[in-house]
Amino acid sequence: MSTLATFLAAARTQLLTATGAILSEETIHTIQTSGRSPRHLEFAIGRTSETPRPGPQKVSAGLPITAEVLVIAAYQLRPKDRATSLDSAETYAASLRSALLASGWLSTTGAIVTFVGSDIAAGPDGWLWLTGKYLVSLTVDLS
Repeated sequence: MSTLATFLAAARTQLLTATGAILSEETIHTIQTSGRSPRHLEFAIGRTSETPRPGPQKVSAGLPITAEVLVIAAYQLRPKDRATSLDSAETYAASLRSALLASGWLSTTGAIVTFVGSDIAAGPDGWLWLTGKYLVSLTVDLS
């Protein structure tokens, strides 16, 4: 059993280690709207919702949940080569996805991670926001 906070902390470490990304000081709720300039390859990870899975809900057995988790990253396009930069942004998004879905670190969390989808949105001039959405199933400790 684990907690969602434990899973998110392990996921942050995995993304930092596997991709060379930079952990944002912002949350997933504020990274795009904070008003400050983003940093290249900066990311935030967090949950947007969680729901219990069907089954027993006993303190001794833990609570099986599924949480929606977002990873939002900033990517700066090169001014004179935006088309190639967009390809590089896609590659960076794929590296974040691969790092999060890698089985080695997941075995220590007891979580099952499913990739649900991604989005690319325009940010401040010359910036992109890369968003990956995941469903995380785990049993949280209630004791």
